[in-house]
Amino acid sequence: MKIKLKLKNNFYYLGLVFVILVGLLWLAHPLAINAPGADDLLPVVQIYDGDTIVVLLNGQRESVRLLGIDTPEVESPYTKVECFGQEASEFVKNLLLNQKVRLVPDPVGNDHDKYERLLRYVYLNDTDINAQLLTKGYAYLLDTFPFSRIDEYRALEEAARENTVGLWQECEEK
Repeated sequence: MKIKLKLKNNFYYLGLVFVILVGLLWLAHPLAINAPGADDLLPVVQIYDGDTIVVLLNGQRESVRLLGIDTPEVESPYTKVECFGQEASEFVKNLLLNQKVRLVPDPVGNDHDKYERLLRYVYLNDTDINAQLLTKGYAYLLDTFPFSRIDEYRALEEAARENTVGLWQECEEK
């Protein structure tokens, strides 16, 4: 009887220690403090180009790279204007600037890119903006980062190309 009680107490304490450690690890993780929840709406305060926006997160400006897409470049100190770059940038600016969006991380993808931008699906209301940019021909599929919607996004790009929508009508094929 004593052995069973002692064994039962040991499992209890071991389980308690495990739960406390998991909780502490979660609290120590930087994303647990700064990451928006799936239902948090964040204001868009700047548009860099068609695939990079800036939101206010916990009072700080945070750059967000739209996951799974690449829009043509606009002129900057590092790039030259590419065909349909201005149109893509203007579309995103008209759609998202001063709006509140929901940022959704990908369950299998990276959290940040090499420039420390958040990699996210961006939703305005219930619309997946990343997918909309592909559908309307403002973006190409970008599959250099692993992400769970790659097959869906590939099909959207192929449909836009087949229907000669947006950049697929205006530009030479990438």
